[in-house]
Amino acid sequence: MTHPWKSSGDKRTVVAFYEPTDEVIRYLEDMRDAVYYGMVVAYQEQRRNNRYGLPSPIRLRALIKDWFCSRYTYARHHVNPVCRTAVALLRSYRKKHHGQLKIPTLTRLAMKVDSSLFKLVHNQVRITIQPKHYAWLPINVVHKHFDEYSRGKPSEVLLTDTKICLTFVVGVEHKPIGRKFIATDINFGTLDTTVATTQSGVTVLENTNSESIGRIGEIQSDFARRRTMIQKHVRNPQKRNRKLAECRGRQRNRIKDALHKVSTQQVRKNPGTSFIFENLKGIRKSGETKGLKFRTTLNRWPYHMYQSLVDYKSPNRTIYASPRGTSSECPVCGGKLEHPTWAVSRCVYCGVDYDRNRLASLAILRRGLRLCGQPFAVSADPSWKALRDEYLYTAGVPAGSGAGWTEPPNAPNENLGGNARV
Repeated sequence: MTHPWKSSGDKRTVVAFYEPTDEVIRYLEDMRDAVYYGMVVAYQEQRRNNRYGLPSPIRLRALIKDWFCSRYTYARHHVNPVCRTAVALLRSYRKKHHGQLKIPTLTRLAMKVDSSLFKLVHNQVRITIQPKHYAWLPINVVHKHFDEYSRGKPSEVLLTDTKICLTFVVGVEHKPIGRKFIATDINFGTLDTTVATTQSGVTVLENTNSESIGRIGEIQSDFARRRTMIQKHVRNPQKRNRKLAECRGRQRNRIKDALHKVSTQQVRKNPGTSFIFENLKGIRKSGETKGLKFRTTLNRWPYHMYQSLVDYKSPNRTIYASPRGTSSECPVCGGKLEHPTWAVSRCVYCGVDYDRNRLASLAILRRGLRLCGQPFAVSADPSWKALRDEYLYTAGVPAGSGAGWTEPPNAPNENLGGNARV
């Protein structure tokens, strides 16, 4: 049985330098012309059928394949990265220019090569230029992890006129499962965790904790105000766009630096640990029917960056559990949860009010342990009885000290915690 953790592996890229031949330069120039032609065809297709937007790479391949094969003698598989690159460039231009679409000018010599068109042989890359005709490129690899990464499966090559970027899919199979598990519920303002250890096949809850990451929201709000001031006061369009791009870059660097520090601290404090996260891919689509404020906060939420940093730095396997029902099903008794306020998860069967986000981290832990073949029954475990009070909702806890306070405007009812039956 295949467990639904991230078994496809991670991508690692190393850069190697080489001396291009005349044949390689000619190939790159022809591929640049082919990509430009693909953008022209995709742009015309979009203008002709504006309702459906840009064509997919598969649709574009059907439109330009005959032109490509009649013009060039290269292997036919080269048309696939040409179409993907053309569509990606147009989408990137449209996103960067707020929905306006034009055909950008291509000046650099760069082309992606699929895994079916190249092979790594010792310190050389063999690229299939034409059927049964190859270009052998000797490379100078200076990356210290090249020997480790090259044991993975080659994914693609980005070929330029000065360097080769080799991408490998490094599987997670070599990473062991730790004896300690930390399940994290990532919220807008806090990281809420539940820690458990396994010894001789027995799982024991150790503690639960909430750590504030409110600094991320402060950085985003600060730079949002800066962008608003730039848009109001800078009249020159070129200067305004340059200032906005600089502002977005600084914001991205500040957030990445903050998350680097948090993730490094988590990994160093917990050696031999497997981290358990929710698989939140596609969660931003759920905010399409919500209000503008919620959609803005959700789009700014850097959950994937934090998960990927922990996954990269941890020597143990990172597990991704399904997020469905973590806030609606009680992990203690399996009953349905109600939410009288944002911070509270009320279980009718348990008869108590739980801290919403800490209880969600417990649900994530149970699902991660189940994926590892170690099912954990919460209600029957003695360690749960010792820690249960840590999961109960307490009214009046300041932001960052409790897990449920990710929405300060929704002040919870002070009587909820006091009337709970324990």
